[in-house]
Amino acid sequence: MKVALLGSTGLIGKSVAQLLSRLDDVESVFCPVRSVPDLNALGIFNGVSKFNFEAVDFNALLSARPEEQWASSVCKNFTGCDAVICCLGTTLKQAGSKPAQEKVDLRLPLTLAALAKRQGVKHFLCVSAMGANSHSPFFYNRLKGQLEEGLTMMGFESLTLVRPSLLLGKHKDKRFGEELMQKLFGLHPEWIPAHFRPVPAETVAAHLVANMLKPPVDHVCATDGVKGKRIIYNRQFFKFGKNISEVL
Repeated sequence: MKVALLGSTGLIGKSVAQLLSRLDDVESVFCPVRSVPDLNALGIFNGVSKFNFEAVDFNALLSARPEEQWASSVCKNFTGCDAVICCLGTTLKQAGSKPAQEKVDLRLPLTLAALAKRQGVKHFLCVSAMGANSHSPFFYNRLKGQLEEGLTMMGFESLTLVRPSLLLGKHKDKRFGEELMQKLFGLHPEWIPAHFRPVPAETVAAHLVANMLKPPVDHVCATDGVKGKRIIYNRQFFKFGKNISEVL
């Protein structure tokens, strides 16, 4: 398989990259990034030759005309990809403003998804969020809901959306609020109902990769009747296992 991974240096993306590096089924992984990372820092020690990290000016890509986007190296690298896994996302504090967060959480994923669709990618997988709803009073959940609706409208043969709760793991940047929540709920997560229970980033990554290997081509989404679309809710992370072998 040829795979593209968006957001490969983030908490979930890094775990996805580690799993892809060890999968014999995966021959190559294209990773557009703001700056090329140290693979050892990402925990990638095997299968290094699979990865093609390319530094991309995403702001320039977003402001470019459609024909310029189609001619970009990012678009060309989507050619032949069997699947694209999107782990892009940020926080309002990290972004600095709502428009800046919207750019990362909504505009950039939709732009890259449109380029992938143009190049014939059949399966798009994306990290959304628990409570994603385009009509939500909460800005973040509203962004994720709009993202899900936009991806659905693109008509991929297969679309996998995952909706995790609070993620457990160590972020690159300091997130005091999330760290506090992890300390409060991470000690005894079993006390929290599975619908809301914090979930390790590695578990979310395992479900993404497992669903990449088994696209939901014939699955019909219960919420909107769209064929080929699957939504993985937070409770399912605990019902179906924590690693690829348990999920498959």
